[in-house]
Amino acid sequence: MASKRLEKPKLPEVKICLWEDLTFSGMDLIQKASTTEEIKQALHQLLCISLDGTEPHEAILLDLYVYTLLFAKAHGFNKEQTSAFFSIVKRLHRACTGTSLGNVQECFQYTTELVLCHSVRRPPFSIDLFNADQVVLVTDYILDTYFRHFKLYKYIFTPQLRLDLCLSYVGKPETPPTPPAVEEETPVVDSEEVPVEEPETEGEEAAAVTAPVADLRQFIEARLAEQMSELKTSIEGQMRAGELTLNAKLSAMEQLGPATPRQGERSPKAKRK
Repeated sequence: MASKRLEKPKLPEVKICLWEDLTFSGMDLIQKASTTEEIKQALHQLLCISLDGTEPHEAILLDLYVYTLLFAKAHGFNKEQTSAFFSIVKRLHRACTGTSLGNVQECFQYTTELVLCHSVRRPPFSIDLFNADQVVLVTDYILDTYFRHFKLYKYIFTPQLRLDLCLSYVGKPETPPTPPAVEEETPVVDSEEVPVEEPETEGEEAAAVTAPVADLRQFIEARLAEQMSELKTSIEGQMRAGELTLNAKLSAMEQLGPATPRQGERSPKAKRK
């Protein structure tokens, strides 16, 4: 069976995505919604997203879209800006979950180009929909929300990969597949006619296995004894050096003797008189 190489799919073309997912009439419905539940109802009508919460994927995707719209509404985005911002987040999610392989760098580059496509006036390739401050807001929001949990989104929305490893050696013929074992019927023989002899190789096999284990144990014990001896010698040397240093300091203090009183000071015996 020929092996199939797994490659990353190409990301879609960067282009203006105004009114792509949320149309002009759809944005009217979004702007009329004042609460989170009303926004969810509007997205349910526009994008056919389930609201029952039975599917975890649908619930996570709905939260992503709702918080995106809430962010746009909190920062005063108009209809065109909100529609484009929503489509940028949706395209990023589609690019992330399009493959099970890691593509965080490609998705980041793709998102950056999408934001710039809606920030620079160069028709028909790009439009100046976001100003410089809004570009910073949009970029920071995507980094702090989506890319911070990039691996979680990929883990939830992409299938799990399974690797089957097959090795082939150059210059050696392929090993033919092993045929299935066929059970043969063994004739029943009377135990009195043919006595069953116990195999004599069990003791030899046990001795052959025990010999290397015993050699390895002796080698380990010898190495441990050698290291313990070296460690003991090192510790004794350090203790001997510390003892010599302490004795030298004590001898120096004894040679100095008691401190003589300074000029003008009276000794303790004189003060008692």
